[in-house]
Amino acid sequence: MPSTPTMDDLRTVSHDDVLADAEKRIGRVLNRDHAHYSRFNGTAGFPTSEGTWVRLAWCRPEQLSSSAWTGIEASVAIKGVPRPEWHASSQWHDPARGVVWRVDEMGHSTTTAVSPVGTVDHDPALSPTWWADLRSALSALAGHATERVCVRQEHLSARIRDVYGDEIDTTVPEWACAHGDVGWANVTAPAFMLLDWESWGRAPVGYDAACLWSASLAVPALAEHVRNEFADVLDTRAGRLSRLLLCANIERTQRRSGKKTAMFAPAAAASIELLSSLA
Repeated sequence: MPSTPTMDDLRTVSHDDVLADAEKRIGRVLNRDHAHYSRFNGTAGFPTSEGTWVRLAWCRPEQLSSSAWTGIEASVAIKGVPRPEWHASSQWHDPARGVVWRVDEMGHSTTTAVSPVGTVDHDPALSPTWWADLRSALSALAGHATERVCVRQEHLSARIRDVYGDEIDTTVPEWACAHGDVGWANVTAPAFMLLDWESWGRAPVGYDAACLWSASLAVPALAEHVRNEFADVLDTRAGRLSRLLLCANIERTQRRSGKKTAMFAPAAAASIELLSSLA
């Protein structure tokens, strides 16, 4: 547990009053002994007295994004993607902390996330059926029509230019609906489900597969498996730009922290190949 209290890791700050308020609003008792806290984004999850799952999140009012804040309920329109069923939500202002809280109740998945964090340090040895279910789900999602936006052209171009310069054309030729955060903490096994639907929307074709590829870079054989599994989208120009964006994100993280993760060297090598193919 970090020594410095931060709202980004709710374990480090007092919030019993928030949990009590959440229980009152949704009429459920939270099982606090089996809570799951994120260390980075200020969210927490709890099994409930009724066998459901409750997700708690907060946002500064001045930073509220209507798209991200309504992602969970908007996702009910998507067909063909296994995910927990959303039941209800409640939101309220907390002037003392200067935040808006949101609590969502949804079905509790009977299968668990592949990893407690977005990345892995070993091959999870998933079955061919699992990979087929993932492909089917991402294909169905890509075909969903939406005006929501997950990745903007301006963001992709600026991030790539910041890290690699402006020698390549970063214009994305193809866009499709995407989950936007397909990492190993948001996919379950052995039965496949896709979790956490806050920020889905339009992104470059292949972006979801690129996210999983990026999250697998610490295990080269797994990253190569993802690349081969989704070669039809990852080897398009949009898919290559998606991968380059994610490599740029890894590079920027290293610059800020000064620490090279296990993904840094594979991402740096991949970026050289991608820049060459995009030139």
